[in-house]
Amino acid sequence: MNNIKNKIITISGEPVSGKSTLVSTLKKRYEEMGYNVHVVITGHIFRDIVKKEYLKMYPDRTPANLADIQEDATFASKRAEIDEKIDNWVAKIGKEINSQERPNDVYIIDSRLAWHNIPDSYAVRLTVDEKIAGKRVFKDKSRGSEDAYITVKDAIIKTRQRKLGEIERYKKRYGVDLTNPENYNLIVDTSYSNTDELAGIIIEGEKSYREGKYYPKTWASPLHFISIQKGRQTSAESVMGNTIESLAESIKREGYDPIKGTLDVAEENGVKYVLEGNHRTMAALSAGKTLLPYDVIYKNDQYSRQAAEEVYNDKTLERIYDWIEYIVYYGGKIGNIEQLKELKVTDLLAIDKIPIARKMLNLDGESVEPR
Repeated sequence: MNNIKNKIITISGEPVSGKSTLVSTLKKRYEEMGYNVHVVITGHIFRDIVKKEYLKMYPDRTPANLADIQEDATFASKRAEIDEKIDNWVAKIGKEINSQERPNDVYIIDSRLAWHNIPDSYAVRLTVDEKIAGKRVFKDKSRGSEDAYITVKDAIIKTRQRKLGEIERYKKRYGVDLTNPENYNLIVDTSYSNTDELAGIIIEGEKSYREGKYYPKTWASPLHFISIQKGRQTSAESVMGNTIESLAESIKREGYDPIKGTLDVAEENGVKYVLEGNHRTMAALSAGKTLLPYDVIYKNDQYSRQAAEEVYNDKTLERIYDWIEYIVYYGGKIGNIEQLKELKVTDLLAIDKIPIARKMLNLDGESVEPR
């Protein structure tokens, strides 16, 4: 490909992570910037082909559900054949694009393995909390009858099965782990995100990638984290003389600096704890930001365990309640972020992974399955 690197954005994502809406928004944003935008969505192609072939084999199994299709061992060889054709086609597209310089064009390719087939692309992966994904697919009436579910619980389970089925299928067929962060340039959890804001992050990230500049890889909503600091401390303290309110005004005027504003996070048993950056978080929410960059600096070690113990040993759940209350206040009331206006403590995405919270909030009776 003669080392030509055109503006190719490959988007991989878990089921119901918002890829289609994001692609539409990205296309509009780039067109407003004066680019010719070309979109390829292989998921639509795969769904159409695989369902037709499946119903040829099982004409009585209508409507065909993708989760069921993925689990059907008899259909595996046909599914692999379809995968190979689509992957070869995407790789060919990438080579054709990079056969010459195309400074006025942007290519957006929505495909699970496009990052692998087009190695010079800016690779984006979208993730979503499985309970949020289940609720989305249950409420989405625009989906076909094959994606209709009787209950939210059923939708969560089926969506989880589809996600795990895809991960396993790609491991077996390609030896590729879709969940490996090293495969991507940008990873965003879209559980409580604003699509236009997400598009802006991708545009800035892709620009930095082409220019060889650093840009944070991992982004998520504050609902993805738990703070080890009590909310009242966050409210009372200031950073270098700046209050939350003054920081929010600065973000509104100048934008959020993702380099300086990356949150320091410790991760223990899948739960992410904010070590530093509470003021920036609340200020960003006040300015209407739904996504923040973060860096896991400690993971399942003595430092992450110390952070976790701050929460585990808090028998009043004060830190947890303070965190959700401040997210609702600064994000919902001050920042006017619609999806943050009516939240409960159980809406924190990591809450059911914290033993003391499971016990005190009686979550075992509500959980669909352990994660």
